[in-house]
Amino acid sequence: MSNSSRKSHHRTAVVEDDPVYRAYLTSLLKNTAEVEWVHAWESAEAMLADTHLPAVELLFVDLELPGISGLELISQLKKLQNPPVCVVLTSSLEPEHVFSAIRGGASGYLVKTLEPQAFLESLRQVIKDGVSLSPFIARMLIDEFRGSPPHPEGGHNALKNLTIREREVLDSMARNCSAKGVGEALRMSHETVRVHMKKIYQKLHVNSKSAALAVLAQEKQS
Repeated sequence: MSNSSRKSHHRTAVVEDDPVYRAYLTSLLKNTAEVEWVHAWESAEAMLADTHLPAVELLFVDLELPGISGLELISQLKKLQNPPVCVVLTSSLEPEHVFSAIRGGASGYLVKTLEPQAFLESLRQVIKDGVSLSPFIARMLIDEFRGSPPHPEGGHNALKNLTIREREVLDSMARNCSAKGVGEALRMSHETVRVHMKKIYQKLHVNSKSAALAVLAQEKQS
């Protein structure tokens, strides 16, 4: 795909099996000036069978799809004469998932916990440059290239400062992604979860869920 075509990605699509998140992301994209139209599918199979497929220029794809996985879908799309730019959208910050996605042909890796404004900024970066990585993903790749130990802001040693309950909340956040999901899993109100997360951010010296989860992911790798 030429650089000139990469700078005008308006025909956008989403492959996401979670109906709530799919609707949210579709709405967000439809209300973005840089996007001409948006199409969404619940599975890779549905996308591959749809006649809209050839028109897609920019695709946001979840890694953990039923049936054909997100990575498998990206691999198949790369065989097309004019493949779309593929951006992985997932809740996973595990290094092996990141590296597999990039090696598989993904041009970007965004976490679902990004705030709407941060997501839109990443979207515009993809439209402009054809590539977008969150800062912590970029740092992870640089550390891998250098062969040096990862060191997200605050460092994973800061996790030792968390209370037992705060660590439970953070671990649950990695699995459930939302305050509501964590609350249901740990039997606490989502407001209580938010209070715990605020304290976690302070102790880890971060200011977002994605950054806190990146610290957690680096601990698991070390």
